[in-house]
Amino acid sequence: MPSPARGLSQPERVEMSSRRLVEAAAALIVEKGWEATTAAEIGRRAGYSRAMVHARYGSKDAILDAFFLHEYVRDLSPEPDPTATGLAEAVGHFDRVRHLFAEDGEFLRAMFVATFEAVKSTSPLRPRVQAWLKRGIDKVEAGLRRGVRDGSVRADTDIDRATADLSAAIFGSAYLWTVGGQSYDLDRELRYVRDRFIRDYGSPPH
Repeated sequence: MPSPARGLSQPERVEMSSRRLVEAAAALIVEKGWEATTAAEIGRRAGYSRAMVHARYGSKDAILDAFFLHEYVRDLSPEPDPTATGLAEAVGHFDRVRHLFAEDGEFLRAMFVATFEAVKSTSPLRPRVQAWLKRGIDKVEAGLRRGVRDGSVRADTDIDRATADLSAAIFGSAYLWTVGGQSYDLDRELRYVRDRFIRDYGSPPH
């Protein structure tokens, strides 16, 4: 069988191999967790030798860094949209999780499994997850504060409380879905809490 990399330029081959390794890492995170996964297993799952994985990344932790730099992870917390209201910016976090759920539910599951594995203080995931969560929470807070200024968020909103409410709603739903599997309708629940969030914190229409 011809190699899928045949005919690709060197940068294209590097990009393809990196993507396959990250996708393999995501699948193994779901199956057995990050700490129980080895770099050699990731390489085998992606179809590459251990030597190639070592040459490309040097360490298992470098693969983890690539996982958190994946476009799916970046897309969950993009830069603010100056054309959107502050409220739309805040509730957009629900929409982006729902979009990734529809686009690649298994990668989303890997992200949440990694997030929950980071509860251990000794986990190598912990600092990466903390940094990722802080970026997302800071953007939710900034969106809500902008919403108060532009009138889309109620002026009497407790911003800290609303930020914590949104974060807990997303990660609470994510935990129930990750543990409950297909019996838990993640998209439906995220739509419900999104609508509730708008009712609770959005300014009434004039």
